[in-house]
Amino acid sequence: FCQEALVWRQLRHPNVLPFLGVSKELFAPTYCLISPWMVNGNIMSYLEAHPGHDRLTSLVQVAEGMKYLHNHNPPIVHADIRGANILVMDDLCCCLADFGLSLFAELQVLESSSRMNKGSTRWLAPEYIDPKVAIDWAYITARDIYAYGCTIVEILTGKPPFSEIKNEAAVIHEVMNGGHPLPP
Repeated sequence: FCQEALVWRQLRHPNVLPFLGVSKELFAPTYCLISPWMVNGNIMSYLEAHPGHDRLTSLVQVAEGMKYLHNHNPPIVHADIRGANILVMDDLCCCLADFGLSLFAELQVLESSSRMNKGSTRWLAPEYIDPKVAIDWAYITARDIYAYGCTIVEILTGKPPFSEIKNEAAVIHEVMNGGHPLPP
């Protein structure tokens, strides 16, 4: 929670969900993070209701948000880019949300590998799934690039990566054996 608030509160970009603050009154005794209400929901539910929506424009907007994060000083890794974490604003602009796994890339040297392999399995780069591969912080932003590629598949097809595989363990097995999401 604190890590998410520390990262998110620094971000100001049209393709990043605005951070409004923290409240302990709304869901007392638990703290909660506050953002504007996104009546259109996430991109996947929006596309289901509006199949004619311009998907390529949405993908460009997500890429712009990701570029902003990666060019931040220090760079920020979102670490969970996927359709469920892309919200559609009133003006139909897409913005990245859910910074719960986000980290500053410079600090990754100090992070344990257990935190680094968290994320949504179907969007997780193979090197984060394979326990035999050593993670080097220098290519950590590549994690978002891989997830973005999987998100392209998801947005264009309306299905999550590896949609033909029903359980997460089987997805891990497929990735460990060199499998990749099917292209749209």
